[in-house]
Amino acid sequence: MEFFNVVKATQKSGKQDAVVWFTAKTEARANLMLDVALEDAGIETGRGKDYAKPIRTDFPVVDGLPKEGEVDFTWCDRYELQDDGRTWLPKAAGVSTGSVDAPYTPTPTVIVEDATASEIVPVENRTPAVRFAVHLMNDKYQTHVTKEQQLAASEMSLDEGNTYLHSLLVARNDVPATAKLSLNAEWKMIRAVKDIFTPDEEHEPRLIAAFMSDWVNTDAGDRNQLVEDWRSGKLQLLKTETSNAADVTTGQDLTVEDGIQTDENGRAEGGVVDGEVDTEEQSQQTQQPNLIVVATLPFRQRVLAQFIGDGEYLYHIDAGQKNEIVRLEMDTDDAYVQNLLLAAENVEAFKKAIEHDIHKVVNAVKKVFPVDGKKPELATVIQFLTVWFNTDYIDRGLLVKEWQKGNRVAQIQRTDVKTNAGGGNKTDRNTDYVHTLDTLDVEIALATLPMDFNIYDIPGGVYRRAKEIVSKKESPFSEWSEALRKTAGILDYSRAAIFALIRGTSSELVNFPGRLRAYINANLTENDHSNLSEETLADAGHAPDVSWENEVNEQVAAEQKTAAKQPQIANMGNGVFSIDGLMGDQQTQTDNRSPLNEETTSNVQMEETVSDEEQAGDEVQSGESSLETGEESHTGQQADVSQNADSVSQNSDSVNQTEPVAAQTEPEAQSDEPGVVYPAYFEPGRYEGLPNEVYHAANGISSTQVKDARVSLMYFNARHVEKTIVKERSSVLDMGNLVHALALQPEQLDEEFSVEPVIPEGAFTTTATIRAFIDEYNASLPAQLSADDIKALLDEYNATLPALVPLGASLDETAQNYMALPAEFQRIDADQKKTATAMKACIKEYNATLPAQIKTSGSRDALLEQLAIINPDLVAQEAQKLQPLKVSGTKADLIQAVKAVKPDAVFADELLDAWRNNPEGKVLVTHQQLATAQAIQSALLSHPTAGMLLTHPSRAVEVSYFGFDEETGLEVRVRPDLEIDLDGVRIGADLKTISMWNVKQESLRARLHREIIERDYHLSAAMYCETAALDQFFWIFVNKDENYHWIAIIEASAELLELGMLEYRKAMRNIATGFDTGEWPAPITADYTDELNDFDLRRLEALRTQA
Repeated sequence: MEFFNVVKATQKSGKQDAVVWFTAKTEARANLMLDVALEDAGIETGRGKDYAKPIRTDFPVVDGLPKEGEVDFTWCDRYELQDDGRTWLPKAAGVSTGSVDAPYTPTPTVIVEDATASEIVPVENRTPAVRFAVHLMNDKYQTHVTKEQQLAASEMSLDEGNTYLHSLLVARNDVPATAKLSLNAEWKMIRAVKDIFTPDEEHEPRLIAAFMSDWVNTDAGDRNQLVEDWRSGKLQLLKTETSNAADVTTGQDLTVEDGIQTDENGRAEGGVVDGEVDTEEQSQQTQQPNLIVVATLPFRQRVLAQFIGDGEYLYHIDAGQKNEIVRLEMDTDDAYVQNLLLAAENVEAFKKAIEHDIHKVVNAVKKVFPVDGKKPELATVIQFLTVWFNTDYIDRGLLVKEWQKGNRVAQIQRTDVKTNAGGGNKTDRNTDYVHTLDTLDVEIALATLPMDFNIYDIPGGVYRRAKEIVSKKESPFSEWSEALRKTAGILDYSRAAIFALIRGTSSELVNFPGRLRAYINANLTENDHSNLSEETLADAGHAPDVSWENEVNEQVAAEQKTAAKQPQIANMGNGVFSIDGLMGDQQTQTDNRSPLNEETTSNVQMEETVSDEEQAGDEVQSGESSLETGEESHTGQQADVSQNADSVSQNSDSVNQTEPVAAQTEPEAQSDEPGVVYPAYFEPGRYEGLPNEVYHAANGISSTQVKDARVSLMYFNARHVEKTIVKERSSVLDMGNLVHALALQPEQLDEEFSVEPVIPEGAFTTTATIRAFIDEYNASLPAQLSADDIKALLDEYNATLPALVPLGASLDETAQNYMALPAEFQRIDADQKKTATAMKACIKEYNATLPAQIKTSGSRDALLEQLAIINPDLVAQEAQKLQPLKVSGTKADLIQAVKAVKPDAVFADELLDAWRNNPEGKVLVTHQQLATAQAIQSALLSHPTAGMLLTHPSRAVEVSYFGFDEETGLEVRVRPDLEIDLDGVRIGADLKTISMWNVKQESLRARLHREIIERDYHLSAAMYCETAALDQFFWIFVNKDENYHWIAIIEASAELLELGMLEYRKAMRNIATGFDTGEWPAPITADYTDELNDFDLRRLEALRTQA
């Protein structure tokens, strides 16, 4: 690339502006060269210097450029930088006349005479279609054109009949790298395309795109040679465009199968292209083999071209290689090749790969699965290709080596010092276990613990302690972790080997890193990673009896025993409780009571125990994706725990139904059944299971309305009384509701949200896939007669007709032709003068009796009409052939074309459009949003406190409470996210999503407090506690930023609840006054004078002192 820089001198320096330019591959290298050139010229730039910082401009292509790398001070005397800061124009208008003979040396910029700066426009700012049109219209490189030229180029770009320009634009879209070219490089590329693909003929965009791709990816100095290569390689291909063969089209290969006759040396027979190749050039070309550009071949043949290359990258192939490729493609008995082709077609990244990547991956397949070895399964080849394309470029060599050794690794893991960490071999771990450096840390922490246990079935308490060690980076874990994470191939070793290594020495060794490294190198040896000896297991401290399964069994047994001995308190109803269950041996009365009347004390104790067990189990599962928690014995025990938890939940629900408040609202709660009409007015009480729309439309002032009243009574009136302000749904609110549903009511997710559909395999996703199907369909149709074929038939017929007698150019010729007529047409008497006019009249009369010649010009349809005159049966057969589908038009047109031949086709656009139409009015959720929400859900459930609250057996979610405000008498309603009854203590909680990714840890508590105050969360909490009779209230804050989901559990203090209650009372009084008076004042009702605060006063005093 060219880098042209101007260095402007400051006015006070009195020096001249300078320019300097370079050719460099990268901008960084050009900047380095610029610094050296300026330093050599003694130019210092920057603030306080004689020159400002250099500015890069467009590269001016004119005669008289300064020498490359030389700082020039005369350029700015002849040229002026325009207002856009990029374009150079001569100070005196005129035509720049420089002639260049070299084929790809830039020609001068053309400036129209008498054209002012306002009458010309820069080409670089135009659309690609207009720029291409400008390049095609002008043989010289132009950075600016007149407005008339721009208009002509625009009309040319909009001309649908200009198939050549259309093909160039389609090819440009298929080669994204062309968008990064400079204007000058783009002009050079179009000139090269014109040299190879003549504008007066039709060309396949795919072939033009292949050339553009090669041209862009070739170094600037090698592009002329590339053009020559394409010229020589495409010479015979251009001949096929004028061939009369029916099955020869532009872009087909030069083989016998394609309908081109070749001699015994493989040279194509035919005439000279366009008559422009002289005898000497023909003799040179006939000695060259017919080369086919690999990039122009179909995908399967491109793969096979690299397959037969024996490790060498093939850019061209000859006719013999092409025949070998066709043979391999058609050889269905060659399972190796067929599996390779099928696998390639089923890996999307493979189909989009460039030629060099195809070469590399095919050779990688041949290394991993030797051609002369055991034939690989198709699924195995697909797996390898997928992993290969998903692996970083620098790791693909290691990936191939691992697969060669039989390790079917899904990724290459690196140690902390960037060596191969291994991990692809079979060890003593579970086969489904994904072993990484993070899971290695957990194993190291477990090995540093003093007790022995089952290392393949980690007890819950031991595992939690290991996680704590990892999070706090305690010693000696941190030293062992640092050393082992730097050990090459550390993930290849078994778990028992890691345990035996760490437990085989004292903890004091970690204080000496050198000795620790020597110990690891000497003792970390293992021959069989999957079959461990008894000695190794003994050194690892493996105790099979101390396992998580046994721990759970003991806890369940203790829990059942405790539940059997727990005294019971009976709820007699109407607020009366019986304590007979607490009195000695009086078990008869207790046994006669229904379990539905048990008090919550016994249940709470069971719930706490079960919650701890579930938490322990969950942590083991989440911490070790298989620290072997997937075994059947564990699954059965988990079912026991879950069953116990379910029974506890049922008992807790039964108790809640016997409470006084619940008893009062039981009819309404039972009425919440499908198909039941909810009452228009809700009496004070507790209601479970009310749908969102019913609650939000119900009577009573909600906490949200109270908050709006604190904004201003005018706003409250406009939004909730007159309803002139409608709050639109926002994406932030939708995300919060999605997290809320997943965390609290995941079973109701489908009722409110509509998740983006999964595009099924085989569906048409892009225009390219649709066109590929159309191309495949068209290729399967029987070939139709081309215009050239029909013309040949017509010419053949015309050749059988008697020729017309020419009239003759002279009297003698006319007389001779007249005498050749049959006697009946020689109508001039012997005594009459034989004039030219009379003889021509006789000749015309004779010619009129001859059968007329068939027209051989016009479109294909016109030629078919002529053919029907002489061969109607052939035309009828041609009419019965299926017409090929059109490959041009809008995407909707292409979809309709595909549906015409494949009614059951599935299109991704139609699926997504149907989802977006959203007839059910649900909240639309994309896959990305759902993944983020599920990550937040996982973080919440794995948090020790949040998980306990959200999954507590006695929890109640989204319970609605209706009541009256004691002071104003206004109806109120509240709906806390979560409520739990623990031993008579009613706890409420709200789940809040926040975004505080950029808040420092030390400032988080203050920011969370400000969040609570500014959003009036404390007012809502006070209102909840008042109306729902809650004793404690918590907020569960979760950060929703991507991959940064931390959680804060905050309890509302008594003072915070008191502050919220007082603000709630004040707001309710204001609302009541508004309803009574009908006046809803604005937030500011009086004029006032703005006064300085303390900070501003101090600034004022300081400025007064300075003055």
